[in-house]
Amino acid sequence: MSTLPDLPPASRGAMAKQAFWMTARIVLTVGLLLAAYFYIPTRADTDDSDVPWLILELAVFGVIVGIQVAAIVKARYPVLRAVEALAATIPLFLLIFSRIYLSNSLTHPDSFTQILDHVTALYFTVTVFSTVGFGDIVAATGGMKMLVTVQMLLNLAVLGLVIRLLSSAAQKGVQRRNKAQAAAPITPADPPPAVG
Repeated sequence: MSTLPDLPPASRGAMAKQAFWMTARIVLTVGLLLAAYFYIPTRADTDDSDVPWLILELAVFGVIVGIQVAAIVKARYPVLRAVEALAATIPLFLLIFSRIYLSNSLTHPDSFTQILDHVTALYFTVTVFSTVGFGDIVAATGGMKMLVTVQMLLNLAVLGLVIRLLSSAAQKGVQRRNKAQAAAPITPADPPPAVG
């Protein structure tokens, strides 16, 4: 049984090629995000609030999601583009909070039940995002508890709103592509439309 029964062989090959390049871009994007997270020095010598940075980073995240939505609608393969966008935006969201937690932990060692390094900050962020919360690392100060609460609320927004936006954009992109294909005149050189 074919996994793509309604596509002609040429389209299946093109889609497989797109899937390969999508996977390569995801690996590269996540790799670059992780490299930036681990290798860009963290502010640890200042008592300035991280709130302005968090707001700026979340605003940039929102702009990136908006750009992704527009790209998905216009993409040749909107569903693949939506998967790629989701695979890039979720790690970005997690790394934003990981950096904030890491910076706070280095500036104020009493912020958590243990001092965080890059790995434990990312681990803590992922446990909060996934709602696992093992309890081995806990926010210890009121400010940090509020920040973790903000992340939990934004997690709901990311899981609900962002995923919904990306999937809706993929549906609109598929509809746009199908309308364009239906409106295109069939010439003798064109393959017959797929049945099914």
